[in-house]
Amino acid sequence: MALSVLRFGSGLRAAQGAVRRCLPLAAVASPEGAPVISSSSSGVPQAQFGELLVAKPVAFAATAVRRYSKGTPERGRAKVDNDSDSDSDSDDEKSKRLRGESEFWRRKMRTLHGLLDLNKDGVISYDDYKLLADRFVDLGHLSPQDTQDFHKSIQEMWEEQWGSLDPYNLVTTEQYLTEMQHMMNDKSLKKKAHLFLPFLFKAVDKDKSGEISVEEFKIFFKCLGLSEQDAINAFNVIDTNSDARLSCKEFVKLGKDFFVTEDPRRPSKMFWGPLVS
Repeated sequence: MALSVLRFGSGLRAAQGAVRRCLPLAAVASPEGAPVISSSSSGVPQAQFGELLVAKPVAFAATAVRRYSKGTPERGRAKVDNDSDSDSDSDDEKSKRLRGESEFWRRKMRTLHGLLDLNKDGVISYDDYKLLADRFVDLGHLSPQDTQDFHKSIQEMWEEQWGSLDPYNLVTTEQYLTEMQHMMNDKSLKKKAHLFLPFLFKAVDKDKSGEISVEEFKIFFKCLGLSEQDAINAFNVIDTNSDARLSCKEFVKLGKDFFVTEDPRRPSKMFWGPLVS
């Protein structure tokens, strides 16, 4: 019995020594900002301190593992938050920040999908994009270089959003809404939403004055398949300074605003004609 007690005491001292040697490693693995426990700072007698550390080695290991396992998601989430409008990490807050969920904005996108669907079969393809672009080119007001750049812009826009130029690559209304909502929430894509608009302006600015009148705006709407009365109604709304002219800057700003705003009070809601119900 005495021999067993002596062996137990020796084993305990060895364990205490091992723990003391491991203490710096445990301290590194401890949570950031947490107090580092030592036999000198804790006020616990040496023997009891050794027993405390021997009894709780799993706690240090568990803490280190939890922090390591959360490290990668934390870094990924921080990147998302830096790109957002808020520092909140909650899923509820993220969903609130998601743009393009209002029925008004979805009506606008359904309207645009309908305009792009030239044969009215419910889907759009690259051929629809190209045919619509050709309507503006055929007006004869674009220079050869502008025509080339316009077609290139249309092609790049399609490929970035929809992929293949294959005529069987068809986009339904719901697919269009989903992709345009993605654009709304991607800063790099949103910056490109209006890059084709200056070509439309130049195409209908037949007198090359740098401004378009209501008569020239009718040409714009005719290319979209809309009526002259639709053009007059829209022009009266979007001509906010009532000077009967739209500069290229005004035209592009209104066209871009149509894509990115969810405010039904904005005049830009009329830019592409009457909204579908």
